[in-house]
Amino acid sequence: MKIFNHFFQKRQKDQKSIYLEEKPANRIKLPKPASGGKRSIRVFVSSTFRDMMEERDSLMTHTWPELRKFCNQRHVELIEVDLRWGISEEQSTRKETLKLCLDEIMSCRPYFIGLLGERYGWVPEEDSFTADLKEEQPWLNGLLGKSVTELEILHGVLNKPDMAGHAFFYFRDPDYASSRGADYHSENEQSYIKQKDLKQYIRNVCNEKKIILVENYSNPKILASLVLEQMKAVIELSYPVEEIPDNLDREALDHEAFAEIRRHTYIPRQEYFNALDKYCNTDSPPLLILGDSGCGKSALFANWIDYWRRAHPEDYVFQHYIGGTPGSTLHWKLMNRLMAEIKRWTDDNSELPHSNDEIRRDFPLWLAKARIKAERNGVNFVIILDALNQLEDQDKGRLISWLPKHSFNGPLKLMVSTLPGETLDVLQNRSWQKLHIEPLILHERHDLVINYLARFGKKLDNSRLDRICSTPVSSNPLFLKILLDDLRVTGTYERFDERLEDYLSSDAIPGLLSKVLARYQRDYEHSHKGLVKDVLGLIWVARRGLSEAEILGILHPTNLSKLPMAIWAPLRAALDESLVDRGGILNFVHDFLRLSVEKEFLPDQDIKNRYRKMLADYFGTLPPTIRTCDELPWLLWYIKSNDRLRTCLLDIDCFLAMNERDEDEIRSYWVGLGEEKNMGQLYNNSFSKWKKINTNKRISYGARELGNFLSNSAFHSESDVLYKISLKIDKYRLGKSDPRVATDLSNRAIMLQASNRLEEVEPMLKKALKIDQNRYGKNHPKVAKDLSNLACFYQNTNRYQEAEPLLRMAIKIEQDNLGEDHPDLAVYYNNLGALLQATNRTREAEQLIRKALRIDEESFGDSHPKVAIDINNLALLLFTSNRLSEAEPLMRRALDVDEVSFGKDHPNVARDLNNLAGLLQSTNRLGEAEPVLKRALKIDENSFGKNHPNIARGLVNLANLFILTGRISESEPLLREAIRIEEESLGKDHHDVAACLCSLSAVLIETKRPEEAESIMRRALKINEDSFGKDHPNVAIALNNLAQALEKTGQYNEAKNLYFRALKIDEDSFGKDHPNRAIRLHNIAHLLQTTRRFEEAETMYKGAISTFLKISAETGHQHPYFQATVKNYIAMLKSMNRSKEQINNQLRIMGLKID
Repeated sequence: MKIFNHFFQKRQKDQKSIYLEEKPANRIKLPKPASGGKRSIRVFVSSTFRDMMEERDSLMTHTWPELRKFCNQRHVELIEVDLRWGISEEQSTRKETLKLCLDEIMSCRPYFIGLLGERYGWVPEEDSFTADLKEEQPWLNGLLGKSVTELEILHGVLNKPDMAGHAFFYFRDPDYASSRGADYHSENEQSYIKQKDLKQYIRNVCNEKKIILVENYSNPKILASLVLEQMKAVIELSYPVEEIPDNLDREALDHEAFAEIRRHTYIPRQEYFNALDKYCNTDSPPLLILGDSGCGKSALFANWIDYWRRAHPEDYVFQHYIGGTPGSTLHWKLMNRLMAEIKRWTDDNSELPHSNDEIRRDFPLWLAKARIKAERNGVNFVIILDALNQLEDQDKGRLISWLPKHSFNGPLKLMVSTLPGETLDVLQNRSWQKLHIEPLILHERHDLVINYLARFGKKLDNSRLDRICSTPVSSNPLFLKILLDDLRVTGTYERFDERLEDYLSSDAIPGLLSKVLARYQRDYEHSHKGLVKDVLGLIWVARRGLSEAEILGILHPTNLSKLPMAIWAPLRAALDESLVDRGGILNFVHDFLRLSVEKEFLPDQDIKNRYRKMLADYFGTLPPTIRTCDELPWLLWYIKSNDRLRTCLLDIDCFLAMNERDEDEIRSYWVGLGEEKNMGQLYNNSFSKWKKINTNKRISYGARELGNFLSNSAFHSESDVLYKISLKIDKYRLGKSDPRVATDLSNRAIMLQASNRLEEVEPMLKKALKIDQNRYGKNHPKVAKDLSNLACFYQNTNRYQEAEPLLRMAIKIEQDNLGEDHPDLAVYYNNLGALLQATNRTREAEQLIRKALRIDEESFGDSHPKVAIDINNLALLLFTSNRLSEAEPLMRRALDVDEVSFGKDHPNVARDLNNLAGLLQSTNRLGEAEPVLKRALKIDENSFGKNHPNIARGLVNLANLFILTGRISESEPLLREAIRIEEESLGKDHHDVAACLCSLSAVLIETKRPEEAESIMRRALKINEDSFGKDHPNVAIALNNLAQALEKTGQYNEAKNLYFRALKIDEDSFGKDHPNRAIRLHNIAHLLQTTRRFEEAETMYKGAISTFLKISAETGHQHPYFQATVKNYIAMLKSMNRSKEQINNQLRIMGLKID
């Protein structure tokens, strides 16, 4: 029996420093716009009905679409509120119209446009001035007989003239009416006088307060141009294009919008403020806020933050309301957002992590940076995480292992809230302080009701106030708010007691919401059947929510371009406090409403998908933007519209918008489509068409981003095409010595190295190093990364003497900049440790890897994924040093850490399983190894699809196990599939392909195809010698397997020479007590036996058996090749005519048991 030596793919985490795309310099924090930070504008348009139809249509077809594009460029959402467009005159003169107009003016402030011709307009009857309206708007008293247009102008501007700069008036040339007929003239003499007086009043106020007034515009087209020009000017002042908020700012604004709503209904409870103050003023463990759902935990945080920021303006407060914004429920994004805020606050130049693994690894480091700056400046850095229980369960986010136990001390403060469940169960074990929020007591309920209604100019008599507050469920602030919101909208006079009793019969929030939704349907669907269900259903199925413009566009009647504002506005007013406005995108303000909408309107998947298709069809008609490219692919995936999803993904503008947010999401769509194998060429074809219509700057950016994505996805040849484009353009645009060119060179060099095109790599890395040295000096951290990149290239190509001084130089730079025990140094120590291990300086290598492990354990705790990487590296060193009993517990510890950190189906877990299976195989526990390998392969298939290099590695590992267990027929198809994947992904001359060929040769020899085995092994040997040099252990494996093929075909002399060459390489690399040496000795012995050189063969057999016995004594397990070696030795002794007694005596002398 021959013993073949195959690669076992030890999937160690890559520790090499590499460049990713450079990010822009830290942005200066921008002042918030005049709107208080909101990135949305609502413009109220006031005009008379009959004579202004042409103006309204001209604005609708020309001004608003152009202005919306202008706003979109600034990430501002625009909605025009024209309550007289798209409806009949009868609809515009209902008694409820006056209240609706006045409410909408309030929601549009400070933007107001008044259009005046010759007509005075509709004058509301007395029944429009309801008791509720006069209570809310006491200034209306005595104004019966005024037109609704004049009342709008009074309410919108003339009663509040400080709106200068955002209000505009336009008087049409009276001559225009002369050619248009009676509908354009004053209704009567009295109306003429009223209109004349109103215009003069407007002139006086505009002159005094510097409000824009344009008189005598000649026609509607001129008006449309004037409004467009003047609105652009005022928007540019509030939202300059150079101050567009980045993703980080927009997310912060969204959380602030969520918090602002919680400040509307809060009754301060001083004892809770005192508790939060005390925590921030002392050095104590994090604070955990507990209480029933709806009790006011979020409101406490929101109001305390507002107070604390005013009292301590130098402190930094980070607020994150989980579930409050669309991306807030994923812990990876929470961590990334917090690190980005810390980077900005500390003005740190370090790159932020990109992958989830890197985020988990670096998170404690960034927390430490925040703490260090806070200590230096004498301030606090306060982190508030609300509703941890609402985190998605992806990668075990709710188990909070990503949140360090020991980082929050000194000025780094952490306050969190959660509900009962698995998250709280974990936090209970952390010995954190706790603050319980109790239900509202009676006087607090009274205060909340009185103060909240007062915001809207309303109040209740004592009996009704007592009725509400005495109901037990009113102890929940959210129940009270929902109740009061609906009562104030419907009024406190007509049938009030009947509605109140109905609502108070609800024993909890869901029951109350069910009644409220039913009331919406009764009151707001007169002009549009199904409006409530459609609006709320569409918001529910949207990924982020919907803007008003999107709602109106989707639900437009067949004869109009959008739903008339007059139909939508009453429902919107009712929903005002139930929706949160995040940059113009409306979504549910709390989960109770989301759940109620689902229960009432979306009971099954078919209805949900029908609404998703409506949204997908709408977004599919729009050009690619960050907004559309966030919603559209997500919707198409849900409705399984694969063809449309593919088209969307291949739109390069859409790709770039998506990639800016999350490249893993793009990859997941391709894996879900089952087309990840083909996406490289598909993308390059799309890019070739796209670049014909774009600028060089845009093409360079697109090529670099798409190149990085394809390289990370193992499409190396496709990514190379793109890297070349980016590099060529950047050289031309920026000059050959620009740091961006260095980044391009490094990115391409690392890709070429991964695809084994080594001849081009070294000059590129050297050039990048020279550029950065010239720009930054020789002691800059970026130069250290360049040195590390070049060193790792030398290391991978067996040029250890050149690699070592570069690595040590990089370490010296980082130590001088950061200190010897800084966490950033751990990666360098790991890299140098790997080099020392490869050059047989195992003791020094072990010391460095243990140093990296110590640093990371001290920085991140003993359960951090970065620690798992260090443990894996140490375990693999021990494994290759044949210290298997020490390696196994470390491998299992790394596996435990990664399973807790990422869940049991993460690629890191697959890496750990592959390593563990290799150890089990080496200790002859083949039955244990097989399910471990199959589990690892399944994880990788689910993560990467079936055509990724990781899959090839898993197939090779499993095939090697099948060879060991004699299942040759099962192993060959696995190996040939692995070779196909590796050749397509990495090229035919990659060393991973050689590994597959080595394993396949064993199958070919066992199945009596030695000539084919010889051919592929000569190819494998050349690949490994070209990749690693002639004295690398991987070369020894190829020599061994080629020798076996030659032995089978009778080429004994060449076979013997190859065996001895392999033996020397392994002895030089591993010493004389390594299993590889035992395998070489056995194979030489077998060859000598075959050529009847028995005495020499016996010496070799004894050496092999002795080595295997030492290994068994150290590990407690037999090596899988031990029994075969003993069996072959005994067979040779018998062929030498040794007696049974002689053989048994010899075995006893060698320390073998005799059966």
